[in-house]
Amino acid sequence: MEHFDPGQGLKFRFQKVEPVGNALYHRIMNQIHLEEKIKPKERFFVKYKISFLLTLGLLLTASTGFAAVKYQSLTNDNGDVLFQEQPMTHAESNRTEDDDKRISLMNNIWVNQIKPGEAAIIYIVPNNPNQELYLKANSHIIKNFTTMQKMVNIPGRPLAKEIAGKGKEKYTFQKASVHMEHGMDLDKLSETEKADITNKLLLEAQASGKDYALMPVPFTDEFWLTTLTYTNGKKEVSLDILNSQDTGTVSASYQDSIKVTSHKIKINGQDVIQRTYGSGPSEFIWVYEDPKTKYAYHYTLRTAKGNISNEELLRIAKTLIPTAKK
Repeated sequence: MEHFDPGQGLKFRFQKVEPVGNALYHRIMNQIHLEEKIKPKERFFVKYKISFLLTLGLLLTASTGFAAVKYQSLTNDNGDVLFQEQPMTHAESNRTEDDDKRISLMNNIWVNQIKPGEAAIIYIVPNNPNQELYLKANSHIIKNFTTMQKMVNIPGRPLAKEIAGKGKEKYTFQKASVHMEHGMDLDKLSETEKADITNKLLLEAQASGKDYALMPVPFTDEFWLTTLTYTNGKKEVSLDILNSQDTGTVSASYQDSIKVTSHKIKINGQDVIQRTYGSGPSEFIWVYEDPKTKYAYHYTLRTAKGNISNEELLRIAKTLIPTAKK
């Protein structure tokens, strides 16, 4: 899986505003659980970090020694909030030792047994008194632009194979990490259906002598998250796109560990959030809502490698963001 540099210490959590337990929230929190395999003592920090996802939402509070940043939000033409920044709230964990052992084993199986571009239900035999099932997937790594276009289809917003950089420089598509929608939703299965899957996987695990079993799950033809990588020599930019469909507001919550300024600007007549890390790089965040489906697509453009000035990144953003209709 593609991972953002954890050394920056960005600790993010995304959630749909209401209710907290929606599918998008669970799906992204599932990615957080994957990183809990690193070190048990790091769980508190990793719990609030999504290393390969959109780098959204940061807050400075009085504890950092800097003034708090005003929260920003992005709306559609009707004034409905599509994206918002907000402070992170900390909930007490009620996880048991059984939970920790089971999730650690599940993460290990997820990483080592499920290949890129595959999805599967994982059943863990030990430390699983409630017979929990886990649906996990790893992204497709796509290097062919035409193939990527077919998978990442945004109506009215075709993706570019090349994007203009500084002067005559061009950034060329290199690869994409694409997460497709799962062809099954565990939350929509009846208790009988879940019990049938559990019993089937338990018997398979017992027959194989393993402490787990897998059931492959297909994907749909719709993506929910992608990271596109464009390169120009040693310089590299990434464009993250989150498809939140029509589920409402997406919130970015964060801790107060980094000096950040966040403000709203206009690019081609469209509202864009520019977030700058200290005196370092900026990133640009904007949202497109498809007028027919009302699906919301959340974009984040940022520097991935090399020395790219904020001015150059702004020029790139201007080539990607279409002129707003009046």
